[in-house]
Amino acid sequence: MDSYRHITVTRQEDIFCVRLKHSRMEENEIQQLGDELVSLCTEQGCLKLALSLGPEPPYCLYSVFLAKLVAVRNALRRAGGHMVLCEVGPHTYSAFEACMLHREFTFVPTFSAAIASFALHD
Repeated sequence: MDSYRHITVTRQEDIFCVRLKHSRMEENEIQQLGDELVSLCTEQGCLKLALSLGPEPPYCLYSVFLAKLVAVRNALRRAGGHMVLCEVGPHTYSAFEACMLHREFTFVPTFSAAIASFALHD
C-alpha cells in the first residue's frame, strides 16, 4: 500500500496513520502531498485519517500547506470521514493559530490519542 512519494501509511484497523516522509517541502511537493492524502480517501477508502505533523516540524510555505490540509479535510468530510492531526509542535500550531485554523482541526499529541479520538466520533 505504501507506494507514496511524500507519505508513509500504516493502518490500525480502519484508521489510516500517516506520516510525512520529508519535513522540507516545496510548493509543488505540497500539492503532490495533498493529492496523495486525497487519494487515500478516494482510492483506498480512508474515512479516518490520523496525520502526524512531527516530530520534526514541516519546513514549507505554511499558507500553501494549511490550504492543502483544509482541502484534504473537506474532501474527507464530503465522504463522511474525519481527520485528526497529531505530533503538532508549537511552531506548527502557531501557524494554525495565525490563520485562525486551530479551531477547525482536532489536535492530539500522539497516534494513540488520535486512534482513541476516533472512537468518540463513531
